[in-house]
Order: sequence, then C-alpha cells, then structure tokens
Amino acid sequence: MSRFGVFIIGVLFFMSVCDVLRTVSAEEHSHDENHVHEKDDFEAEFGDETDSQSFSQGTEEDHIEVREQSSFVKPTAVHHAKDLPTLRIFYCVSCGYKQAFDQFTTFAKEKYPNMPIEGANFAPVLWKAYVAQALSFVKMAVLVLVLGGINPFERFGLGYPQILQHAHGNKMSSCMLVFMLGNLVEQSLISTGAFEVYLGNEQIWSKIESGRVPSPQEFMQLIDAQLAVLGKAPVNTESFGEFQQTV
Repeated sequence: MSRFGVFIIGVLFFMSVCDVLRTVSAEEHSHDENHVHEKDDFEAEFGDETDSQSFSQGTEEDHIEVREQSSFVKPTAVHHAKDLPTLRIFYCVSCGYKQAFDQFTTFAKEKYPNMPIEGANFAPVLWKAYVAQALSFVKMAVLVLVLGGINPFERFGLGYPQILQHAHGNKMSSCMLVFMLGNLVEQSLISTGAFEVYLGNEQIWSKIESGRVPSPQEFMQLIDAQLAVLGKAPVNTESFGEFQQTV
C-alpha cells in the first residue's frame, strides 16, 4: 500500500475513534446528571417575529443566532437576592444548541446576576444511545475490513460476497460512503432537538412540545412569571429591555 493510502487510512481511523469518544462522553455526562432532555433551520425557530425583523450578527460561521430587534435595549440587573432557584437548561448538543444556551445564560445573568444556572446535554432514550454506540464500532470494523482487504466470510465458508469485492476494489470511495452514512445514522439516533428549560423543579419551556425555542423576551417573561409564583419576584420589576418604535 502506498504512503498516501496509509495516510488516508490513519485519518479515517482517527476520525472514527474521535466520533465514538465524543458520542460516549456526551451520553455518560447526561446520565450522570440524572436529568429527564442547520444554522438556518435553528434561526427560524427563535421566536415568531415577522420577516421584517432583523437578526443579530454572528461572529463565527457556525454561530447560532437569537433573534432580536435592532432597537432592543438589554436590561440591567434588577434582582440581587441570593436565594433564587436554579435555572436548568437541557439542550441537544448534537443539534448545535450549545451556543443558544450560552446566549440565554447571558440574558438571565444580566437581569438576575445571583441566579445559579446549569446546562447539560438532553440525552436520547437509552436504546437509541446504545444503538448509536454500537453503530460506531461497526463502522470502524467495516472500515478496517475494507481498507485491509480482509474477507472474514471465507472462514465461515461463505465465499467472497460481490459487495465486498466491489468495496475492496474501490477502497477510498467505499470508505467515504461508509463513514458518511454511519455518521448520518448515528446523528439521527442521538439528536433529540431538545431545549428544555426548568426553574427550580418546574419546567417553564419545552421545545419538544412547542416545536421551537423561545425568543429572548419570552424567555425572561417565563422566568419572571415563575419567580412571581414562588414569591421571589423583584419588588421593582423591570421588563426585559425596551422595544422602541423605529421610524
């Protein structure tokens, strides 16, 4: 095998190992917490504003944006109590919602600087997590068989399947196909699309049920309302920013 072939084999194997470790790490972290869970598509989910509204500008290619009006004034901190309930947000890591969590955390901290905030991956159902991990190992095994030109069927007297012959004759294209299809299936299994918000022990928003992520104004109003129910609302409650009429 040429040096180029060995290099490609090493790259594919390294990518597969990283993919497995990433999947296992995300699932273990979620289960240890013991909690109940592409760019344009996500942008469309933020709020139900009309098309005339502008968007915040991202600084990175994979930035997940939160809609806000150009005249929106962010709030100042209005509640400095130290006994506020914990705000917990469980989101789909594989969907890219980590940046959305960071942005909403910033909004909450600006108004409630002493509020504890936690975030974690919203894990899929257990059987899907196990199937996704199993597929990762199967994918690596298939890549090794194809790149190594190995025919395990001969040991069982099953001959040399035509599809394996084709894969051995077209190693690079076959490996790329296996790698991409394997990743596609794994992502579909572990992606929950969740963005679940809890304040204390009460769930105040569920993307799984509503089908969308709350707008910044909705997010803060939900927190204010739940704090009022708990009797922890600020005495001089200020709204979450002001929306000025533009001419």
